[in-house]
Amino acid sequence: MIARVGSRVRKRVWRKVIVALLVGVVAIGSLIYWKRCQIAVWYMARNKTAQETTILWMLDGAKPVIEKDVKMNLPQKIFSTLTGRRNEKERQIDALKDVGRFCELGFENHRLKFKDVHNLTSINGFDFHGFDFALVWNPGPTEEVLSAFNVNFLKREMSDMKTNQNCSYFTELTLYVKKRAKQN
Repeated sequence: MIARVGSRVRKRVWRKVIVALLVGVVAIGSLIYWKRCQIAVWYMARNKTAQETTILWMLDGAKPVIEKDVKMNLPQKIFSTLTGRRNEKERQIDALKDVGRFCELGFENHRLKFKDVHNLTSINGFDFHGFDFALVWNPGPTEEVLSAFNVNFLKREMSDMKTNQNCSYFTELTLYVKKRAKQN
């Protein structure tokens, strides 16, 4: 009789422990789901791979613009060949390297930041409808949105990117590339 009472008590205790563990797991899972955007921003801000992916995206976007803008006419090509200066292709490669370096400096100087925007409607008139994250350019007292995007949490990659062409980032980037081109 005493053995039966002891086994019933143990069963009740184990049931309570299992229920408590399940409630704890559900509570922690709900908290993680609720704070998923803030956790993702924290992760992207400290992860070099996310920053490198962003830089590669920017380089992919800059490549057609550079190929279009860094063109040499026939006299310039002849002059660069005769004097041994950089040709058109070398200038384009150097410009892409400068764009990459400017992006790296932006992250190092904390002027480029990832931001959770799933609860915001806009920043400086840039609409976030359908986007959870933004890459923000912070040149001074105000923030400007450089691009908005979503993250596929299962694949751990960025998707659905929308770029703000009116951001002052592009003006400063152009000035930086021109300055570096003159130095080279």
